[in-house]
Amino acid sequence: MVEVHKVSGAAFDGNVYLILDERPILVDAGMMAGPTLKNIKRYIDPTKIEMIVLTHCHHDHSGAAPQLKSATGARLLLSEKEVGCIGDDLASVAYLFGQEAPEYEVDEMLKEGMVLELGEWRLEVLETPGHSQGSVCLYERRERTLFSGDTVFPDGNIGRTDMYGGDTAQLVNSIERLTGLDVQTMYPGHMEITSRDVNRQIQMSLRFARSVL
Repeated sequence: MVEVHKVSGAAFDGNVYLILDERPILVDAGMMAGPTLKNIKRYIDPTKIEMIVLTHCHHDHSGAAPQLKSATGARLLLSEKEVGCIGDDLASVAYLFGQEAPEYEVDEMLKEGMVLELGEWRLEVLETPGHSQGSVCLYERRERTLFSGDTVFPDGNIGRTDMYGGDTAQLVNSIERLTGLDVQTMYPGHMEITSRDVNRQIQMSLRFARSVL
């Protein structure tokens, strides 16, 4: 049975998820490696993690990527449309947190239609630009599970589009795409995990996004 644990541990971090399948992975990295590694060790030896999959390059989701990559030996994956933002304080919005964007190497670039084979789970890569140019979501079709990054959040909330690479019209299109999925559980990039009528919550996000166009 696949387990998912929220392992981020620092204030202002984006949510970091540990997926325990035959091939354990992290979804996002947060900003502070220390607290996250401490939480990971409650469930698994960090060196067993095979991949760190970033939903986008913003600092609260990627700042700890180089330290986590070093500590785990995992391969690092990021959208091909986000790679140019690495090390850029503006594009990564590291400046918002009073920090500098780290440099790091990406082992594989995420593209639309890729499938990450973890064992029981198969995570489909969906390009969902809007919050950033190369934001992605990950969808497990059989389990109706969505890792939504900063595209949509619970209770009809949406990702900001007023930062570098943001585009509200693109976000509307991306959320429209998500309304076509059947989602039972959503693991958002911020806020809490939800399994409460998630399809309706995504519809609410779409209405909100359209209202601010």
